[in-house]
Amino acid sequence: MRTTPLTLDLKAFGDDIDNLRAELKQDIGDKDLDQFRKIEMLVWALSFLGIATAGFGVNPIAIMALAAASFARWTIISHHISHRGYENIPGAPARYNSKAYGRGWRRIIHWLDWMQPEAWHHEHDVLHHYNLGENADPDVPQYKSEWMKESGIPVPLRFVLVAIIAMVWKPFYYAPNTLNALLNKEEKTSIEFTSAGLWSPFGKRFWQIVWRCWLPYISFRFVALPAVFLLISPEAWASALINILIAEVVINLWTYIVIAPNHAGSDIYVFDEHHKGRATFYLHQIVGSVDYNCGGNTKDFMQGWLNYQIEHHLFPELTVRQYQKAHSRVREICAKYDIPVVSESVFKRVVKLTRILTGIDTQPLWPGVIDSSKVEHQDAVVENNSKEQLNNTATV
Repeated sequence: MRTTPLTLDLKAFGDDIDNLRAELKQDIGDKDLDQFRKIEMLVWALSFLGIATAGFGVNPIAIMALAAASFARWTIISHHISHRGYENIPGAPARYNSKAYGRGWRRIIHWLDWMQPEAWHHEHDVLHHYNLGENADPDVPQYKSEWMKESGIPVPLRFVLVAIIAMVWKPFYYAPNTLNALLNKEEKTSIEFTSAGLWSPFGKRFWQIVWRCWLPYISFRFVALPAVFLLISPEAWASALINILIAEVVINLWTYIVIAPNHAGSDIYVFDEHHKGRATFYLHQIVGSVDYNCGGNTKDFMQGWLNYQIEHHLFPELTVRQYQKAHSRVREICAKYDIPVVSESVFKRVVKLTRILTGIDTQPLWPGVIDSSKVEHQDAVVENNSKEQLNNTATV
């Protein structure tokens, strides 16, 4: 890992990324919309397949269809609509507007998940994306797992604990963490996610989590949805409930495997200073993120298009098709300026994430960057001044 500041022409680098962004945005159109509609149709088809087969005994078809639908609805559909990737395309349906999608009563139709959409938008789209790897980032695995390292729990048991967390991380980490971030904004407070007060049943904030995160999802997913199968038989109801419960564990594991390692590993930097200017912002997104293996709609779908994490953090408002196009171009720019890029199998990244969470490894602090254009400018000024002094001396 680099331990000395990177030297590059920040203005030229920033201009190259800006030019790529403009080129990609100009290409957005019907092809992007058609691709996204097909993904949306596939998600609905998987949902109906999962529900239709859930009452016929415990079966992998229902489990995996329900899990895949929930996974893609969050990581692909909801994620990119929330980032405004599709709302400005001519002909885009009204539901693709970030201000309408999943808000109010539409949450039931668009995205009834553990996370409240408004809370997730603030925590993820704003705090995480524009404070990546900093203390203000609410999703730095290294910082969120400090309690585990300080607890004195033996390392082998930490691995067991991480596995348990992965199976329940959406209701017990992500939903409370996102809502807590939104409440901190609304109430102008700074209560930590790990604060005992947050989890006290005598506290107001705990019941906010219950009413706004847990109760809506539990009522629909585990009560209302299986209850439909009582019209068939009690046995069908029991089968549906078991399939839905198992699918929930699969959903948690699947999303954890794909989402949690995006910014973790001993080769991914954290930052002690906020970015200054657009070029430094771009640089932080690259060295603070990791891509997984990319290529092909099937592979990208299975990874929720989060395998393009570097491209997404550089251009959060673009479409999934544009991330596919940007992948090689971003690498060309990084190679031009000798900027390190990390790209690896998602399963290898899970191992590196686990080593961070358990305290075996740590993420390095970014040493910073030296703007070579300013250095060259200063050198030129010094050289011109020296020449002027020599000329004056010669004249004398």
